[in-house]
Amino acid sequence: MSDINDIDIRLIDATLLLVFLGVMRHRKATAVAAEMGLTQPAVSHALKRLRNIYNDPLFLRRPQGLEPTSLAFELEPRVRKILALISETMSGFEKFDPSTASTDLRIGAFDYELTDIIPKLVTELRQDSPDIGVHAFPIYNRTALDALAHGTIDLSVGYFDFPTKGDAPFVVHDLFAERYVLAGRQGHPIFAQALTLQTISAARHLLLSPTGLARNFVDHALHLQGYRRLIQTIVPSLFPALSIIENSDLVVTLPERVARGNAHRFNLSYASLPFEGGTFKLQAVWHIRDAKNPLHKWLLDKIRRLSGSGLAGQGARTDL
Repeated sequence: MSDINDIDIRLIDATLLLVFLGVMRHRKATAVAAEMGLTQPAVSHALKRLRNIYNDPLFLRRPQGLEPTSLAFELEPRVRKILALISETMSGFEKFDPSTASTDLRIGAFDYELTDIIPKLVTELRQDSPDIGVHAFPIYNRTALDALAHGTIDLSVGYFDFPTKGDAPFVVHDLFAERYVLAGRQGHPIFAQALTLQTISAARHLLLSPTGLARNFVDHALHLQGYRRLIQTIVPSLFPALSIIENSDLVVTLPERVARGNAHRFNLSYASLPFEGGTFKLQAVWHIRDAKNPLHKWLLDKIRRLSGSGLAGQGARTDL
């Protein structure tokens, strides 16, 4: 037998391997031809090709049929493995069972989602899918889309400024609509009465800005009515912002879910903004190459359920 490295693999095809296993099973070319829907000459030609490839007779003619050679017996389990692998490949994705699967979910999200959806996901996975871990990346918008394109993350949750919904090559699912509120420490005098543009303008503000921008939609809304606000502190992430707010007279604009979820922990009060435009839509996004991946479908269903209520508004988010 020639060394396998010297054999031109292009000479092998699945039909040859199926004929080989058929002869190993039936020991007769006529039976193989009937089973596979081939003519007997086609089966004989396939056996001839196999003999040439392996430089071995493989099957010896005997009165009772075709007798496999020692090489044929040696090849049989290998050929079965090859055909099994081809069959698995043709069937697509393996069946996904979250209770037994062992993998890591790589999720891109900003502070807001990391403090809301991700903790719920981790808690549920610990109960139902103990071998599935979560690796969260503090990235969002275009940075997250780049990571999805390069396969660094599996899914991203947040607000995305797509020119059009479903911007190729991404799959986009709306989770829920969110609105901004003004938050401050409990007992802050700004919450003694309903918020107005004047009281917001007179307050000292903390700006949460991961990109370093020093203005957001609140400044735009105030400017349209002839007001401006004093931004005294700018920080890039959520928990330093909440800690500062808890221990100062500064106020901050936050998504309502974030304010509500952290009100007790950081002794916060919050109230609705007195103008339109402070709403945005939270979305789950993944790359189109994973659109039919059962793991990604399962993850999306879980995040949609954990994120709670459906859509109830329109709008867009800018830097906070």
